[in-house]
Amino acid sequence: MSVSLEGDEDKPSVALVVGVMLVATLEVLDVTVVNIALPHIMGSFGATPDQVTWMITSYLIATVIVMPLTGYFVSRYGRQRTMLVGVVGFTITSLACGLSWSLTSMVVFRFLQGAFGAVLVPISQSILLDAYPREKANQAMALWGLAIMVAPVMGPVIGGYITEYWSWPWVFFINIPLGCIALFLVIDREKSLPKGKRVDADWWGLLFLAIALASFQTVLDQGHMRDWFESTFIWILSWISICFALLFIARAYGRNDNFIDIRLFADRNFTFGCLLMAGYGMAMYSNIVMWPLLAQSVFNYPADQAGWILAPRGVVSAIMMITIGTWLAPRVDMRWIIGIGLIFSAYAASMMAGLSRDAGTFSLVAPGLLMGLAMACVFAQLSTATFSTIAPEKSSDAAGIYNAVRGIGGSIGIAITSAFLVRKEQIHWHNLGTNISEVNPNIYSWMEKADIAIDEPTAAAKLGKELFRHAEMAAFNDVFWLVALMFISLLPLVFFMNNTQRSRGGSTNKKVSQKESSSHQG
Repeated sequence: MSVSLEGDEDKPSVALVVGVMLVATLEVLDVTVVNIALPHIMGSFGATPDQVTWMITSYLIATVIVMPLTGYFVSRYGRQRTMLVGVVGFTITSLACGLSWSLTSMVVFRFLQGAFGAVLVPISQSILLDAYPREKANQAMALWGLAIMVAPVMGPVIGGYITEYWSWPWVFFINIPLGCIALFLVIDREKSLPKGKRVDADWWGLLFLAIALASFQTVLDQGHMRDWFESTFIWILSWISICFALLFIARAYGRNDNFIDIRLFADRNFTFGCLLMAGYGMAMYSNIVMWPLLAQSVFNYPADQAGWILAPRGVVSAIMMITIGTWLAPRVDMRWIIGIGLIFSAYAASMMAGLSRDAGTFSLVAPGLLMGLAMACVFAQLSTATFSTIAPEKSSDAAGIYNAVRGIGGSIGIAITSAFLVRKEQIHWHNLGTNISEVNPNIYSWMEKADIAIDEPTAAAKLGKELFRHAEMAAFNDVFWLVALMFISLLPLVFFMNNTQRSRGGSTNKKVSQKESSSHQG
């Protein structure tokens, strides 16, 4: 089921590459852009913070349910048809979100938007994997990585600008021209692919999986709002998630009609690649969320300026991802490139952990530059290594699972670091407060440095605010130390993967045989 595009066996058309990258960008960009606009949407609908977060939760629930099913949709309806339905549906529901008249309608439209958008990222990955020869898979994944890793970085920039100078519906309306352009570029460019065939499906297994994933995602997104396991709601959903996950596994064992092909986990590189991507998603998305939050909460940057602080990271990542994928990856064992990238990631996070409240703008930008280089080392190479031994006809199934675990890992990481941040703020606030007393000689010099006169009526209020800001800074330092630890802990997993250089050694013959076998299947 390998792709032959416009008569060129070695290189896909520029239009297809650009279109596919834009398709991937649509889904990834949307999440980060919308997050910036949440306070404005909350004010427009008169919603509480607890209520407005269901906009994000509903989208993510739909995504984690539908994304692993991408392989089934491709097998049943064909890759082109599935992709076109995804793009059209995502564009239409984006328009509906911007025209929402209540929070309820917004939540419904966001769920539908997530369901349509879920297939876009895995399909874009599988298209590029098949469009390029197996020996050039690193270049394909470098291009794909541009959309996946740069979009979350640029999202706060775009979202900050839109919310600052336009109105919140435009964070959704911006998807309409992008969707139309993507549709124009990708339509009818995969004519060699089969249109799909009738496949058996285990609908009970799908129901068990959907309930398990939806419950788990709800726990992750709503846990911090409900004080985690102090809430009966969270306890019930956690047990539902565990029970239905076990039911799915028990039912899937030994069956051939699963929506998700669990036999893919028999592949060593794919299994450890998914584990690494889940862990990397935990650390990276935690980092992406905490960075602008630190800039706005502690350093008082407006939303649009906070977004621009992240922009250099995206630029470095884009440049180096292409450079590494084209020049370095074909010459060096990718495991070493990934390992170096994880070390760079941990060091960049440790730089953030060492910041103080008087840090300048460059002190925030510099770790981002190193993180951009680290992302370029890890992301595309890990994707290439993970799929290096997967047959082309299984690329859609594998991509759906791979991107689902990335998203779930990101949700877990954000949940952990958010809870950790709140807890550490409370601890540091308490510890600082116990040192405030008249007998402490340091308190007077500290108040003088903070420009607080001890005899002014508002001295106590100012002192309390200053204490909280110090506690908040210390809590963010602890969070970034945790993120650094997440990155470092992934290093041993890298070398459980097979040497991808050796795996790709016989890729030409393997690809020919796979083409021949897939031609019989198609």
